[in-house]
Amino acid sequence: MPRILQEVQARNPDLVIHQVEAGVPWQYQHLADGRLDVGIGRAVHAPPGVASELFRQDPLGVLIPGGHPFTALNAVPVATLAGKPLLLAKDLQAPEFNQFVVEMCRSAGFTPTVYGGTVESVRAAADLIRQGRCLCCVPASCIPALPGAFWRPLTEPACWYPWSILWRAADNSEHVRAVITCARQMSRRLGWMAVSTRVGGWPVGISRSFASQPSAPAM
Repeated sequence: MPRILQEVQARNPDLVIHQVEAGVPWQYQHLADGRLDVGIGRAVHAPPGVASELFRQDPLGVLIPGGHPFTALNAVPVATLAGKPLLLAKDLQAPEFNQFVVEMCRSAGFTPTVYGGTVESVRAAADLIRQGRCLCCVPASCIPALPGAFWRPLTEPACWYPWSILWRAADNSEHVRAVITCARQMSRRLGWMAVSTRVGGWPVGISRSFASQPSAPAM
């Protein structure tokens, strides 16, 4: 999450940060072999030796093009996505995000219709959406990075994407603790764990290496 790293950098101006975007499986591998110090993503199937802490429940919504019927809604019921092409991330890049979206759709009684194409960047995904070729489920935190597309929160059920800090459990180094502490403090200050109030109000790596799962997963 760029906001966390920005605050870490502001508090520690002499800290050199090397940031990359990568899926959680890649982060696990590089945390385990010592090439990565801190990761950010959905903490599922963490290997032994990797610790995690949930710091944000991020409202999940859908990106839509201008003029789409969903733009008239304050929130989009998940079931209405049935039959509409959804752009997913490449499985090698963000399998945990794809799994989350598929499980959400199945909980609403359908299997998602997956858009056949792929893209290499979030902006390219937004271009496809603006062209009306597909829709894309993304967390609210990525909205500023996607100009020109409209975002509406999902409901029935409302969904929140869980972001966690990931680190080697045995690593108590100062720079790692700085990131963990910053994430905890920002979570409390900004109410990132208050899921009951996040959707209803719409119109809503450090070698020192950090990695983060793409805010809206790279496709």
